[in-house]
Amino acid sequence: MHIRFSYQAPTAGTHEVGILGEFTEWKIQALQRHGDKYSISYDLKPGRYLYKFIVDGAWMPDPSHHKREPDPFGGENSVLIVEETGKEESWDEFTAKAIRLRLQDFLSIHRVREELFELRLRWPAHLAQSLRVRLDDTWQAMSPVGMLATDKVWHTVAGIAVLTEMLFEIRYDDRQLYLGESISFTESNAACLIPEDYPIFQIPDWVHKGVIYQIFMDRFCNGDSALNQDFSECYYRDCRTPPKQDELLAPNQEYYHFVDDWDDIKGLKQNPHLPQGKPDWWCFYGGDIPGVRAKLDYLEELGITILYFNPLWEAKSVHKYDAADFRKVDPHFGSAHDLKDLVSEAQQRGMRVILDVAFNHSGETFWAFQDCVKQGEESRYWHWYDWFNWPLPKPLPPDFKPKEYYQCWWGIKDMPDLNFDLSRRHPFENYIRDIGNAEINEDLVYYILDSVEWWLAYIGLDGFRLDVPDEVPWWFWELFRKRVKEIKPDAWLVGEIWNNATAWISHKYFDSVMNYAYFNSPVLELFVHRMISKKEFQTRITEGLGAYPMHAAQAMMNLLGSHDTQRVMELARGDLRRIKQAVFFQMTFIGTPHIYYGDEIAMAGGKDPDNRRPFNWQWESDAKSLELRAFYRQCILLRRDHSVLTDGEFEFIQSLDGVLLYRRFYQDSQLYCAINLSPQQKSIKETPAELYFTEGKARVGKKGLVLAAYAICAYR
Repeated sequence: MHIRFSYQAPTAGTHEVGILGEFTEWKIQALQRHGDKYSISYDLKPGRYLYKFIVDGAWMPDPSHHKREPDPFGGENSVLIVEETGKEESWDEFTAKAIRLRLQDFLSIHRVREELFELRLRWPAHLAQSLRVRLDDTWQAMSPVGMLATDKVWHTVAGIAVLTEMLFEIRYDDRQLYLGESISFTESNAACLIPEDYPIFQIPDWVHKGVIYQIFMDRFCNGDSALNQDFSECYYRDCRTPPKQDELLAPNQEYYHFVDDWDDIKGLKQNPHLPQGKPDWWCFYGGDIPGVRAKLDYLEELGITILYFNPLWEAKSVHKYDAADFRKVDPHFGSAHDLKDLVSEAQQRGMRVILDVAFNHSGETFWAFQDCVKQGEESRYWHWYDWFNWPLPKPLPPDFKPKEYYQCWWGIKDMPDLNFDLSRRHPFENYIRDIGNAEINEDLVYYILDSVEWWLAYIGLDGFRLDVPDEVPWWFWELFRKRVKEIKPDAWLVGEIWNNATAWISHKYFDSVMNYAYFNSPVLELFVHRMISKKEFQTRITEGLGAYPMHAAQAMMNLLGSHDTQRVMELARGDLRRIKQAVFFQMTFIGTPHIYYGDEIAMAGGKDPDNRRPFNWQWESDAKSLELRAFYRQCILLRRDHSVLTDGEFEFIQSLDGVLLYRRFYQDSQLYCAINLSPQQKSIKETPAELYFTEGKARVGKKGLVLAAYAICAYR
């Protein structure tokens, strides 16, 4: 459908107006100016699309479109629903149109390794009953893997060499159609060759077999009180004074302090020194590297195989996204030697270790930024940032507006944006893909890449979680991936992309992403919030499987919560039945399960920073904690003991209303999973040969499998 987007400027003059959304792969597209109006048009298929405008550098929803939903950063996205129009095309109608197209309009090829390919063919769901592909002289069946709009995606994985001839056969009722270089109804149709130079997109094989555990270091475990925050660093000099009795902190006034009582979490909901509703963002609890080492037995017994740490480099804040130095471990976590020892011991236990890094910005305490603050344009690092005004006022006034002086992440003074492209200001530098179209800020770029090498080669890490990567130029991530894979070919790169990430998942950029779009959102909305139907859930899940190559889908970070979201226990209002159903699906679905520290012991927590509470090490005295952790461990063991859950295909099976039924299958192995979403007993007309896993009452009766209210079962 032809959709026209327009923007009416509220003020006179020329404006920079762009649009970005799921239909632009979240890449800014400029609107054309017509007087004081700006517009652009797209042909969009039926579906649901998120988008927003960027006007003179400011992000905003579409003022003329009122359907919106919150974005991850406190703003809003506009929501566009494009409805299906007209009736479904018949076989004759579609093929008459398709015969003018090429195979490339339907086919996508993913080269997994030197001689291993995934072939995907997209075809209208109602016009195909079976597909197969002829590779040289051998026919190989294709199976449905997902959906894209109204098209079904069929795929197969084949161990073949390049220059292999391909011919696809589509069967519908008693009809057949062949796809090669052209489309015909006879098998004599010319075949298509796989190009010899087709790029390899290889993802570390260890990822999809693992279970991830995310640790927010300051809040996990205090193992050495000698490392506790003492605020001796120079950057704490002017932010250590509490307000006078019966007074509140001034607006934007920071007060950094240490909480002596690990279990005192009151301030994370309400800061006693701020107005009602304002939490304490500036408190430390003392979690450190020795604390993690002391709890490796706990993590190993749970079944964890991948440790994911929020930033560990030196920084002023508790969250550490405001780096003071990209090549130094925060001294209150421990030393670089301590971290090396932790990584080594974890790896000896069969655990990989990845680190959260943020290269969109540094901290205001970063040594290069501080040199700019002191020397202005005389600083050799002046061009590492986008400056608008200098010098900064001393002291900074309560109403200090940092973006009047320098470009910073979302207007936060503590996080000045780094300047990668000397020919463009932020954010427009972020949308350049071709490095030939950029003026590279070489000393900054290569400083970052050398820092990455320090973490991989010296510390021994196994990969990175990349913070806000869509706010860094595309071409930088090509350089980044090349350097990382040269140092450690099996390092994992996972990006923080909250929406459809098909543009980012490739041999150029990332192995996978945090799967907010096609896992977190639909899973929470079905199992926890009970706000969508089973049909809508299945549509969104299969859309994700249709969007990503299979080996990338297997490596998706499938999360129920993180340091950026409310805890799942909070969202479920303490209802363990809802949480267990979400966790069971997480552990039996395609992708790599992610656990945010403490979720396994039923820790609650609202918005940041309440979702970053200290780990409850008294969990064994709480019945809910014991029950939920035992369930997590059983699910992890189920996943470990059945390779079909890590390597197999996925398929939803038609079932009764209120029952979610699906199977995982690979060659001769298969495992069925059933989740009763309803408060009533349900029966499935199958008689399982064996029950592998049950939660709630599940039994085999005369009429098949009987599930009590909210029961869960895995069987064959």
